[in-house]
Amino acid sequence: MVNKKTILLTSIIALAISFSASANKPIYKWKDGQGNIKYTQSKPPRGTEFEVIYQRVSDSAKSEQSKQQNSSQSNLQDDIIAQQNKEIEKAKKANEEITNKNCTIAKNNLETLESSHRVFTVVEGERRLLTDKERSDKLATAKSNVSKYCK
Repeated sequence: MVNKKTILLTSIIALAISFSASANKPIYKWKDGQGNIKYTQSKPPRGTEFEVIYQRVSDSAKSEQSKQQNSSQSNLQDDIIAQQNKEIEKAKKANEEITNKNCTIAKNNLETLESSHRVFTVVEGERRLLTDKERSDKLATAKSNVSKYCK
């Protein structure tokens, strides 16, 4: 003979499983052709007016839902941080390229000013030779730029 406690325990477990399986489904309230109010978890026949009733969620389900929301918020924050890091890396690469171009320009200017050739400049559309003072000033600036941009 089966123990009454075993039957009772099995019944309670089966009942709990059936309730938890149906907890996430909406309930439909509608009237049949004879005017009787029906409550079902399946949609009523087409053309029938109905009302959707959602069951209350238990505290444990709410806490699970909040955990999922926190997890999704955390994932969203991680995605935002990853995107920001990518943008920072792009900016660093762009800055490196600009610095390399500036270095090349500074080296070319220094090389031109250190050569024994005459150096011309264009002022207001007219070409003229640099004076010795202007040349030495521009040479100092070029050396400063080389040390600044060529690290």
